[in-house]
Amino acid sequence: MRVLLFTDDPVLPEFLRRPLEPLGHRLMLASSSAAFRTALESSVPDAVLLPRRLPDSDPGVELQHIREHPSCGDVSIILITLGSDRIEQDKELNVDGRISVPFSDADILAAINVSERAKRLILIVDDSQLIHSLTPPILEEAGYEVASAYDGAEGLKLARERRPDLIISDVEMPKMDGYELCRLVKEDPNTAHIPVLISSTLGESQDLERGFDAGADDYMVKPVIAVELLTRTKQLLAESMPATREHILVVDDSPAQRHYVADCLARQGFRISTAENGRGALEMVLAEAPHLVVSDYEMPEMTGFELVHSIRSNAQTRNTPVIMLTARDSKRDMAQMRAAGASAYLVKPFAQDKCIATVERTLAERRLLDYKIASSVYISQGAQAAAEERALSGEMSSIRAQEEDIAILFSDLAGFTSMSLNMTPREVIELLNNYFDLMCPLIVELDGDIDKFIGDAIMAVFPELPGMASPAERATRAAMQMQACMPAFNEGRPVGLAMRIGINTGPVVRGDLGSAVVRRDYTVIGDTVNRANRYEMNCPVGSVLISQSTRDILGDCIEVTAHEGLILKGVEPPVVGYEVTNISSLGDSQRGDQDE
Repeated sequence: MRVLLFTDDPVLPEFLRRPLEPLGHRLMLASSSAAFRTALESSVPDAVLLPRRLPDSDPGVELQHIREHPSCGDVSIILITLGSDRIEQDKELNVDGRISVPFSDADILAAINVSERAKRLILIVDDSQLIHSLTPPILEEAGYEVASAYDGAEGLKLARERRPDLIISDVEMPKMDGYELCRLVKEDPNTAHIPVLISSTLGESQDLERGFDAGADDYMVKPVIAVELLTRTKQLLAESMPATREHILVVDDSPAQRHYVADCLARQGFRISTAENGRGALEMVLAEAPHLVVSDYEMPEMTGFELVHSIRSNAQTRNTPVIMLTARDSKRDMAQMRAAGASAYLVKPFAQDKCIATVERTLAERRLLDYKIASSVYISQGAQAAAEERALSGEMSSIRAQEEDIAILFSDLAGFTSMSLNMTPREVIELLNNYFDLMCPLIVELDGDIDKFIGDAIMAVFPELPGMASPAERATRAAMQMQACMPAFNEGRPVGLAMRIGINTGPVVRGDLGSAVVRRDYTVIGDTVNRANRYEMNCPVGSVLISQSTRDILGDCIEVTAHEGLILKGVEPPVVGYEVTNISSLGDSQRGDQDE
């Protein structure tokens, strides 16, 4: 494709050559109106790039000339503007596309409708023959094209020759390690836009830091399962396209510094907004919710310190990471920025690759935090604690199991399965979620842990906690409060829900259950769990039925009606169950504290 650029700016052509010429496209230059019109006559281009400011003409005049030229009917015309506001002003110009400075390589290719290849190309750089035998089939089955290199030097050569869409590289390799490969890829203007995913057995914090300092876009610790590989690959390839990577707000009162930072980040595919002072930046943070703020320290109206403090003070924005740009590098200044809540800082002057590495690392930490927050509602508190303990210890393959005396609560809705047959799937989910929204906080408020949902049933565990009421008491109080809330929940509903609750207290095995390499559950198993479920199945609708062991612990705290001769499935002989009719306002443990 022949692309004609009309400009006398010596820098702009270099930014355009980088994505175009490696793909075989030719960039032609014209620095005056006369040279531009001569180029149109002598070699009709496939696309024309017109900056908003031309040396000796106006885009509107040149547009009219192109449109009236008999040979230029199929020429695509792209207007290059400075900032989104200018794009809005220039909408009356009849062009085929617009690019706002700063722009990325992907912006250029998308604007002139250039596609690099039919399939996205992934370069695997690893000295392990096993990796090359296992990884390419996974990627190829997912629709990617794969190229292979067996050392860092060969990987760099292929990266420069073939311009892959993604590089997945090991670290420890002959001739050149993965860190050096990544650094050289990111330093080369022709390959700097290629995302690099480091995949290595080196998993210490210093290893990850070296990877991100070298310019890596992501880091995986081996062994890597197929699902994780495809997820990371898809994410990085999506982020390499315009307006699909994170939104970054760049704040600086210096236009030159603002452009310096915005340009290097835009070329990495990030969506960029800019502000010239802290006050305007805070308004944009509240209105646009960027994924990251990169802010100068010394600014009019509101300093960077005041900006980060305001961001941290707002419940809606407190998790937004902020990188501070500063000329101050004393220990006191660094401590002040950390105290205010800055996620990282860059001391001026800094190289663009250092800026990119800091941004990538900060965003990786943000993604990890977002994942942790999002996943917290999908797994139990016990599982969260177990996962964090395992991550800190590094004992990822060990199996934990311990015996504890705890109370198990099972609740279930009577007749809900038949009731749901007359409801749409969405109605079923909405009703259950409303029900769970009411019941689950009652369990958590009494320090119970929701182990799992089984359809419309809830299984909760109440462990022994220092200084707290007994597990049996907390579980029973939660159950009574749950039943007490049902009339208000059913009010105004055409068909009311009714619940049964069973509680048993005793020894269980608590620990890891499942596959060591695919998925595990941190849960409880044992006869105590099974019996709790059986008590729930034998409970009168609308009541709470507890076991003998639970009754013995509660003593005078409760009033009950005994149900003798209960047949629990799989349990012999028959047992006694106790239907709780009342529980005192203060438990034994609380009374004891008061008496003291």
